[in-house]
Amino acid sequence: MKSKNSIVSITAVVICLAALVIGAFLGRRAKPAGQNPYYTIEYELVRVTQVLRDSYEVDPETENALRGSQSLCVTVLTGRYKGDVMNVNNYLGPMHEKVAKAGTVLTVTITSDSREPGYQMSIVNYDFTWLAAAIVLIFAAAAITVGRKKGVMSLFGLAYSLAAIILFLIPMWLKGFPAIPLTLIVCVFITVFSFTLLGGVTRKTVSAMLGTALCVLVSGAFALICGSIARVSGMTMDEAEWLLDESRTLEGITLNVRGLFVSGIIISSLGAVMDVAMSIASSVNELHEVDSGLSRGELFRSGMNIGRDMIGTMTNTLILAFVGASLNLMIIMAAAGMQPYQLINNDDTIMELIRSAAGSVGLILAVPLTAAVASAAAKKTGIKQ
Repeated sequence: MKSKNSIVSITAVVICLAALVIGAFLGRRAKPAGQNPYYTIEYELVRVTQVLRDSYEVDPETENALRGSQSLCVTVLTGRYKGDVMNVNNYLGPMHEKVAKAGTVLTVTITSDSREPGYQMSIVNYDFTWLAAAIVLIFAAAAITVGRKKGVMSLFGLAYSLAAIILFLIPMWLKGFPAIPLTLIVCVFITVFSFTLLGGVTRKTVSAMLGTALCVLVSGAFALICGSIARVSGMTMDEAEWLLDESRTLEGITLNVRGLFVSGIIISSLGAVMDVAMSIASSVNELHEVDSGLSRGELFRSGMNIGRDMIGTMTNTLILAFVGASLNLMIIMAAAGMQPYQLINNDDTIMELIRSAAGSVGLILAVPLTAAVASAAAKKTGIKQ
């Protein structure tokens, strides 16, 4: 039986990986229409070789932010202009406090026109490659040290999730495919791959998969219905204008911007729903293993009792995450002296409310739905681990 389960689990993992490879191949970036074949923008790295001039001061009116500029001599480290040395101004202000010194590596934009000689350079930010690598290594080390084998498998699941979104979901959306169906497909493969790595294809993991799938569908449907009533969608997001402009640069392709609102909600709630679903399925399965005499109803009630303790903390966590993401917006609205009804009747406010409620509804329903599926699977005649 263990050998058979191993074969099934390996097959499921291979299918998910094959689907990712095929999806990445199908989702290759659509070629831009090329409205201006001469003008190009490139993002490269440069190293400051010398600070030629410092001309900035501390502004006490903007929380001691720096104002002024620097004149820098830099060497291009990447791209077709690698090795070039040139002088560039680094303008400083409250929104751009990127002070440089000799040896600092910066990211820059290089704009050029093939019809004219030379190019222009603008400083964008520091090079955070080393910091990003350090953060990833610390996170991976913590997961492996505490979780051991499960931690390693969770990292593989996370890598698959990110790859599915970056290599399949986004490129396919840029080819004009609707966002919501693409997101549901990605969520199915992420769920199957992650749960299979963590526990194989067993009664417990299949129950968690089904519970997760049902809750994600409910969460997405709730967001879609509420968004339709409030007439908010991806078109009302801050990035909509830029995305519509991007659509015009793609030959014969119209981007489905409206569906991005619901898609974002589904993806953001997926992890929390998976967590609750696996916890409930695991609890019900463990109860059945300890006492196989428990009826389906008793297993369901036990799963509900366990899940009720989780709902309070997980719902709070999810809503606070959305609130934290929109904290600046809430402060701006409060500082502007808006009345409560003005705050509620704002597109940004209602969108955040829908995000929070949709994710929380999916999270809450993960308890009864997964408990029902897990208890039914545990008492189903002939179903074994």
